[in-house]
Amino acid sequence: MSARKAWPAAVWALANVFLLSGLHVPVGGLLTLGPLLDPWNGVYRTARMAEHPARMELSMGSLAAPVTVERDARGVPHIFAENDWDALVALGYVVAQDRLFQMDFVCRVASGRLAEIFGPGSIAADRFLRSTGMERAAQDIARKIHEDNGLELRIIDAFARGANAYIESMSESDLPFEFRLFGSRPEPYTALQAARIVQYFNYDLSYETDDAAYGILRARLGDDAYARLYPLHAPLYVPIVPADSSTNNEFAFALPAPMQDVLLPKRRSFPFAEGFKPGKGSNNWAVFGARSATGMPLLAGDMHLELTLPSTWYEAHLATPTMNIYGVLSPGTPLLIEAFNDDIGWVFTNMGADAIDFYALELDESGQRYRFEQAWRDLVPEVDTIYVKGAAPVVDTLWHTHMGPLRQAATGPLAMRWAAFEENHTLTALWGLAHSTHVDEADSALKHWGAPAQNVLLADGSGEVAMRSAGYIPTRHDGGSRAGILDGTSSATQWSGRLPHRVLPFSKNPAQGYLTSSNQQPTARDYPYYLGHNWPSSYRSLRLEALLSGQSDHSLADMKAYQQDVHVVQRDLLAPHLGVLGPLSGRAALVRDMLLDWDGTASTDRSEPLVLHTLLEIIQNITWDEPVFAGLPKPRGTTLFALFGQDSPWLDVVATPMIADDTAGLLRIALMATADTLGARYGSDPAGWRWGTHHKLIARHVTQSAALSALWSDTYEYPGFAQTVSPGDGLTVTKSASWRMIVDFSEDSPRGYGIYFGGQSGNPFSRLYDLHMETYVTFGYYDLKKPTAPGQLGAESVILLRP
Repeated sequence: MSARKAWPAAVWALANVFLLSGLHVPVGGLLTLGPLLDPWNGVYRTARMAEHPARMELSMGSLAAPVTVERDARGVPHIFAENDWDALVALGYVVAQDRLFQMDFVCRVASGRLAEIFGPGSIAADRFLRSTGMERAAQDIARKIHEDNGLELRIIDAFARGANAYIESMSESDLPFEFRLFGSRPEPYTALQAARIVQYFNYDLSYETDDAAYGILRARLGDDAYARLYPLHAPLYVPIVPADSSTNNEFAFALPAPMQDVLLPKRRSFPFAEGFKPGKGSNNWAVFGARSATGMPLLAGDMHLELTLPSTWYEAHLATPTMNIYGVLSPGTPLLIEAFNDDIGWVFTNMGADAIDFYALELDESGQRYRFEQAWRDLVPEVDTIYVKGAAPVVDTLWHTHMGPLRQAATGPLAMRWAAFEENHTLTALWGLAHSTHVDEADSALKHWGAPAQNVLLADGSGEVAMRSAGYIPTRHDGGSRAGILDGTSSATQWSGRLPHRVLPFSKNPAQGYLTSSNQQPTARDYPYYLGHNWPSSYRSLRLEALLSGQSDHSLADMKAYQQDVHVVQRDLLAPHLGVLGPLSGRAALVRDMLLDWDGTASTDRSEPLVLHTLLEIIQNITWDEPVFAGLPKPRGTTLFALFGQDSPWLDVVATPMIADDTAGLLRIALMATADTLGARYGSDPAGWRWGTHHKLIARHVTQSAALSALWSDTYEYPGFAQTVSPGDGLTVTKSASWRMIVDFSEDSPRGYGIYFGGQSGNPFSRLYDLHMETYVTFGYYDLKKPTAPGQLGAESVILLRP
């Protein structure tokens, strides 16, 4: 039990105020402790406000009819309204009531305004965040929403009326703990705030700046070696779109060579797993027809993001005459994101498409003009002021081209173009999903999806299932791969538009009886349009392919088992090479034999996961030890495995005098180094290598500030490994399945099950702050109930909102 649970909340709170007063805030935070020390209206008041009253009534002029909000035992609001718009007003109110600081803070990150509350230590972070162009793009998107004066503005306005009603009702002493600690106030919710939250997700899921590195690598390696080590197509994967989907799309796709030769062991064809980025990514899958034990779809999804307190996600249920929907939103998004209604469910994985390009610029002597198509164009200045808590404002100038913001790099001035800058109607797509009754309607809604691009898996109560890669995928005038720095002086390299929705990867009801995605390359090699390059290692796609194809039908229990699956496929790929090494000396033989005798399950009670973690780290380091890779991204893991068993110059070890290293030689060196490293770090007894002892999960406060470490979660022993289906990258796990959901369509109305780390409340003194944690780490689920009227569940708190 944590100290927070063991002590009365007020005592714990007061103790932490004094603790915080002695801590340095790494981000430059200046703590405002005076108001918190007031014996009645200070932190003790925050603790007193931790729980919702059993019943309250409010008048809200923006409502057309009364609304009832019932919170269940976990604090999930069930909103019953006579129309959709009143439901959104109530949603805005309860989200602000539970997660106000988080709503405000995420917008500050996206807009680069951290120094306003944290002080001078955050100036550099603000400069960087503003240089990405996120804030300028958010302002453009918000302006367009107002100009259109349509559905999206109406959605935002309804949510804002509720959120702002709560904000306006708060006195200084009612503000959440973090506002009072840092001496700030929440800003009103507006279309700009909504756009900033979308930009935050764009940054988290699609902002990659390796293009310059790829250009350097291509120049150093040459075209042939570069194409082999950083391939346009993944070396080992199962496409999201299966081969028989040609009847459902404008293009035919062919699977690569049959996978049977690499799926190990044959007992149940268990293969392999890795995410979009280390620890980040997502899984989704659905079975239907004969593949489902019920004959009706079973839909599963788990989004892998940073684990924070409060959580990335907030649960809610909205019931109106035209909508009965349950799911999660990110606090500040005015609609549910991943959810299900009475007819359909939808789950996401990040597509990982190439959504950003960098262009080398030629500037004139003044540094304020750039050459484009044999003419000089003016850079557009934007005078920018960073306001700083406890210090004078910092005035800066940002410069923009017609492509995007100017960035200074070691290679010279660059312009950046990013899909996040484009027109975005994701709210229209989410509204359409919420009101869809069939996968075809939902797919039509997804044509409005902007950025970040997603693989959206859909299932409905009629028994149909479909997968669509949706979002803004840019087309370029000259086509082809966009790795490296592009020529910014020519229109030939510019974007020409976006791929039409109808040609984006799609599959519906394939003959195999299931669909799945896990951030792998979506299509086979003959897809005619460029989507991306150097795709992440696709172990998870292979593992899920084996699980879903490995038995004739799947039950709800199977869906839950797959979401907690921690079979390490990297072990399967290594085992054939380890098994033919022949005799090894001393502890290297012990290490090898442990891995060969292991079934590959990364449970907390095993020592082998730590052995493999250390071995893979060493293999990666000694394989890519050539100077050409210094300071640059190393080839992906599956690229390395594809080299094993071949004659490849990359398998030599520079640090050894051996003339002709090969797979066997490299592995022998790595095993000896692994044995030595394990002994030095963890002792000579393998009992001390127990995975759970060294592999721990922790969630930090959303600010990531060590000054608020008292608000972080406890540490938990956690199963899993880098790129297992249930991910656990590294030794300290801070990213994993941020939300797990399963929807069963076997009943008249779909039934959902879900869990996320943390709890509904953002108030650290509430029992709801960390209520879910034990259930989460033991892979439990909550029943996601969708009552159609008030009084059908045991509400612990009721709010009556009246016009």
